[in-house]
Order: sequence, then structure tokens, then C-alpha cells
Amino acid sequence: MNDYNQQTRREFFNWGMNGLGATALATLLSRESTLAASKDSKLQPKARRAIHICLVGGMSHVDSFDYKSELKKFHGKSLQTDEQPDLFFGKMGLLRQQDWEFKPRGQSGLMISDMFPRIAELADDLTILRSMESKSANHTPALFLANSGFEFNGFPSMGSWISYGMGLENESLPAYVVLNDERGAPNTGASTWSSSFLPSNHQGVVFRGGSQPVRDLFPARKVDSQRDAATREFIQAINEQHVNQTGIESA
Repeated sequence: MNDYNQQTRREFFNWGMNGLGATALATLLSRESTLAASKDSKLQPKARRAIHICLVGGMSHVDSFDYKSELKKFHGKSLQTDEQPDLFFGKMGLLRQQDWEFKPRGQSGLMISDMFPRIAELADDLTILRSMESKSANHTPALFLANSGFEFNGFPSMGSWISYGMGLENESLPAYVVLNDERGAPNTGASTWSSSFLPSNHQGVVFRGGSQPVRDLFPARKVDSQRDAATREFIQAINEQHVNQTGIESA
């Protein structure tokens, strides 16, 4: 008979067995349904990896890959339109032609500026989308829109949606990783790679710059063998003290 008035480890596991078992069962069933759904999917992607480069305040699209032939014609003139564009400084400036010369590249004739001579050599291997637009001239809403499809905070990032829709190849690894600029993160912060209302395992994991890209992956300092042995002996002494107080329960 055990007269020890505190809860034993055996009693704790007996008490929590049903809850832990149900949790494990739910996880296994969810995993099976996800695998079944992925096998039945009609999507058969060819790409195995993707790199999404988010340039905060990057180069102008009309100076890089988006050729606008009429800009040279209307250079220095005001924009004539019935629409009211979203203005960052509250005043409409004059139209300006491209600062870089555009040329047709490769067999496809893709128009790429002289800003990227090396990339221009790969024109036939590129896919460029010119149909995207932003409703806001402010950086923060535009960043939300570029990374989640919405101008406001609180929606999953593109990487999270891809992970959620296509599934994870390895549940022991992050869905995707984030390589921040060492000078600082975007002004949208962690929401740029957030999973929001999707399961948290679809959120991006940040790799920091420097010698420790992942925090606490290794001990803060090396533990010598003597200190390690002393720690183990101390734990053993505590276990023996517990046995002396409670006695040994029969299996």
C-alpha cells in the first residue's frame, strides 16, 4: 500500500492516458486524411523548391521587366486620366521614361532592361507576371498584399498557403524557412511569414544571420564531462530520496 499523499508518476499517466491517447489518435487520423487527400489531388507540381525574394522598396518594375513603350512618348507630361490614383505624397508627379534601355531577349523576345544583363541571358527560362497591381501606394499595405493577397494584417502568407495546400514532405522539418536581412525585418514584421488562422506548423521559421541561425539549437556553453557527471549523480540522488519516501510500487 502506498501512503504517499502526493500524486505519483504512475497515477499521473493513468489519469492522463485517455486525454493523451485521444490527442494522439486525432493526430494520426488527421495525418492519414492529409495523405489521402494529397494522393487524390489532381495537382502534380513539377517544381520541388521555390525562393520568394521580398524586396522592401525594391527597384521599379518599369526599369526592370515591365516595358512601357508609351512612357518615352509622354516623358515629362502629366497623366491624363479620369481615375483618382492613390498618391503617397498627395501630389501627382510627371510621367518619366525608363532610365534603362529595354531589348528583346532570347528566342521568346522577352523585354528585359539592361539593368540585368546576366538574367537577360536566361530569358527563355523565365516566367514574368505583368498582371499584378496594388491598390495602395503605402509600403505596409503593399507588403501585406504581396505576401498574403490582402492589404490588411491577419491573413496567412503565401508560403503558408502553399504548405497547407500541397502538404508537408517532412513533418520533422519546417514548412519553409525565412532568411531575414541582418539590418532588420520588413516593417510588416512576423506577419509577413505568419500562418495566421492556418495550423501553426505551416508558419515560416526564421533563420538568423551569423553563427547561430537557429536559437537554442546547441547549449549556450559547452558542458564538461565532470559537470555532466555531477548533474546525473544529483538526479540519481533525488530519485533515491523519492523511493525512500514513497517505497517501490510493484508492477
